[in-house]
Parts: sequence; structure tokens; C-alpha cells
Amino acid sequence: MIALLPLDNRPCNTRFPAQIARIGGDELLLPSPSHLGFFNTPGQPLALAAWIRGLPAEVEALVVSIDMLAYGGLVASRRPSVLFEQAIEHLQVLREFHEQRPEVPIYAFNVLMRLAITMDGDAAVSHYYNIMRYARLADEAERFGSKYLQDELRKVKAEIPAEVLEAYLEARARNHRVNRSMIEWLAEGTFDALLITQEDATEWGLHRGEQDDLLAVRDSLGVENSMSLHPGADEAALSLIARHWDTGVSLRPHISDATDFERIAPFEDRPYRLGLAQHVAAMRGDLCDQNEASSTCDDADFELFVNAPVGGSQHDEKEEAAVERRERLQFWLDDLQSCVESGRRVALCDVAFPNGADNVVMAELEKRKLLGSLCVFAGWNTAGNTTGTVLANCAALKRAREAGVDAFELARRFVFERMVDDWFYQAKVRARVERTARERGVSPLRMDEASNGPCEEQARRELQAFAQMLAARQFHSSLERCDVHLPWRRTFEVDVRAALGRPARQATRA
Repeated sequence: MIALLPLDNRPCNTRFPAQIARIGGDELLLPSPSHLGFFNTPGQPLALAAWIRGLPAEVEALVVSIDMLAYGGLVASRRPSVLFEQAIEHLQVLREFHEQRPEVPIYAFNVLMRLAITMDGDAAVSHYYNIMRYARLADEAERFGSKYLQDELRKVKAEIPAEVLEAYLEARARNHRVNRSMIEWLAEGTFDALLITQEDATEWGLHRGEQDDLLAVRDSLGVENSMSLHPGADEAALSLIARHWDTGVSLRPHISDATDFERIAPFEDRPYRLGLAQHVAAMRGDLCDQNEASSTCDDADFELFVNAPVGGSQHDEKEEAAVERRERLQFWLDDLQSCVESGRRVALCDVAFPNGADNVVMAELEKRKLLGSLCVFAGWNTAGNTTGTVLANCAALKRAREAGVDAFELARRFVFERMVDDWFYQAKVRARVERTARERGVSPLRMDEASNGPCEEQARRELQAFAQMLAARQFHSSLERCDVHLPWRRTFEVDVRAALGRPARQATRA
């Protein structure tokens, strides 16, 4: 049994880890949802500390979000409400737990604050973009000494209310001090591993100086092998669950485009090739070298098909560009089909675009009737979120196979739900639901219970119809249930819970 103190109460941070744990034949213990907060309402660090103290003897590992325990969650971490001293006091329970139960490893993760604030309503939109621009320019102006950049920095700073900018910078400074402290705790032995995940960023920004400082602390304390700093956030718990299992899952990469593989994905700060390698290392997997023939690569546990970053938004891609890309991807798609038909276990990591799977690739796989043959699939939010989800799923399936656990139905359900959510909702339906909210005079960024109802019903209606078709045509099953909710009363994410009938023939290989 693994205990998880999640980043917040969204499905990606609670339900996904529980599903991955079950696929791997493990059990996940979570605190009471009432203690985890909700969107702008912080979680309860004191109640969560009591939960940690009372963990049952069966718990063999603790995965913990520093941001939840210190501040009350991800959104709360972007505000300066909790002072540094209070945050450290909230975290002391982890030292106590380690002293009392040293045999139970603690895997900690915390977020290196993104460049922007929380977009929790229409009033915050302009501040969101101006602060993100300010954070980039502040770094670039200092690094490059450009008068033009300095002038632009002054202009954008003048557009941000002083109190908004002050709160943002205070939160950044406090979080950085906490992150430094957690590396010291790692060196002291409180944690067995520490992930610092870089939330939404760009190549340049205030985060770069913070990263340099944190990596210098890491190197000076000699904890390079037990700490990683890479892009991501919501997938970190999955990576640490997989790290605890230590399956050594091996993955043979098949990259859609070599140039795109070197591209920096939107919301990230380094070439995707490097980010992928860091994610694999963090969960102690093995990424085979495409350029070197080896027995390990020949016997890889999974064929990892990476739909590499295209750049920009899918909604802005011109039809001509999509057609050209479809033609260019045919060889890669043929390779995927060949692997499926030869009985290989195929995992599709779709990071072509943020916030939704690639319509071009998914439509081609649908036409070839290959969607239900994928063992693993994800294509949601950022490249880091998708990558961590795919890799942890691969590790879970390897663990299940080695333990003789029948994970077929659980794995099939997770892939199915990811397709309904990551592809159909995020890439197709979400924009229509947002329009519905606007037509009703409410912001899709933050709705009350009354305005949330019609939007949720629209999402449910459209997703259930698609899920029924997907189940029949691609998974050769009936759709027994498809529950759909907007968990934070906004359109950004959806909670899909499906149940499939038994397949007429085996559609995926677990």
C-alpha cells in the first residue's frame, strides 16, 4: 500500500494515481477529500499532518506534495498567504514521520512556480498575461543587457497593479526558499527522492535563475541521483509511484519527427528530447538509444511512439499545414501499425499540442482501427503531464505482468477514458462548452453551481455519444457507463468515468 498526499483534489492528482496504482497491482491510500480544498479554497495542512501521523502500518511508502502540505495545494502555492516559517512548520511532520518510521521511504515533490498567476476569472486574464510577460522580460533584460528589453519591461510593469505584482514576487521568493530547504532535507535523509517540477514556463524567465540556484544546491550536497528538476506538475505523483516500484521498464522510442523532437514544447523551457530523458530517469526507467543496436532495446517492454511537439496551438493550425503533416506522419503511423500487428506493446505519448490530443494522428489511428489496440495513451495538458502519465502507465503494466496480475480491464478502461477526455473533450468539445458559458453570460474560467450545470450537461451529452461510438467501433465493446463532471466548475478539465462491457475480442494487450 502506498499513501499519497496529492497536489490538489482534481482527478489528475487523485484518480489517475489511484488507477495507475491498481493497474500495477498496488493499493493507494488518499486523505479525506474534505481536507484537500477546492480550487481557490486551500487544503488543510494541519488535518493532513494528522493524517500522515495516523497512517496504518500497511503503508510501505509515502508520496507527498510539498505544496499541499506547506500551503494547501497548487493554487494556494501561488499566493503569499502562508509565510515561509509557517510552511516549514507544516512540513515538520515529514521529519517526524521519517524518525518514527525510517523503514518507510518518503518520496516528495514540489512545484517550481510557473511564470503566471492563476487565471481564476475574467478579471485575472490581463494580469495573467502581463505577469507572464514581466517574468520573461525581467530575465531576458538582465541576461542580454538590451535597452529595448529594459524599456519593454518598464512598460509591462506599469500595466500591472502594484499589489498584484508584489504578491506574485512574494510567493515566488517564499516558494524558492522552501524548495531550497527541501533539497537540504533530501540530503539529510528525510526523503528518499525529491522531484522539483517546473510548471508552465518558457525558455527564459524568472524561473531560470531559481533553477540554477537549486541545481547548485543539489550538486553541492551530492544528491544528484535522488533529485530531478524537469518540466511538469500534475504527473509528479505518478512518476514517484513508478520510481518506488523500480520496474526498470524499458522503452524503445519511435519519434514522429526528429526536428520536432528537439523543439521546446509550449509551456516548457527545454528541448522535449531532454525533458523525456529526465522523466524516464526520474521514474528509473530505461530509454533505449535509437542509434545503438542492443539486446535491451530489442527486448524493450514497450514501443514508445512519441508524437513530438509541433509548437503553437492546434486550433491555430491551418488546414494546409495539417494536410502536409498528415502526409509526413504516414511512415511513422505505418511503423506503429506494424508494431501492433506484430504483437508488440505500444504506448502513444501525444505531445504534439498542449491541452488536447492531435486530431490528425487520432483521426488516422481511428481510420486504421488502431485506437483500441494501444496499451497506453495520453495527450492532455502539457508535454510533461502527458509524458509522466504514459511512463507511469508503462511501469504499472510491467509490474502487473511480472506479478501475474490481470490488469487488462483496468488498463483498457484507463486508455478509453484518456481518449474520451484528452482527445474528444479537450481537442473538440471544450471550445463548444466554453461558448455555451459565454452565451449564458458567465466566465468558463469560474462558474457557480447554477451556471456549471448546463455546461456540464452539454459536456456529458457530447462525451457519452462519442464514448458509445468509440466503445463499439474501436474497443469492440458496449458502453455500460460514462459519467462526466466538471470537477472545478470550470471548463479547463473534465472528469470522465467509464465502464466497458467485455470485448468481443481482445482489443488491447496489457
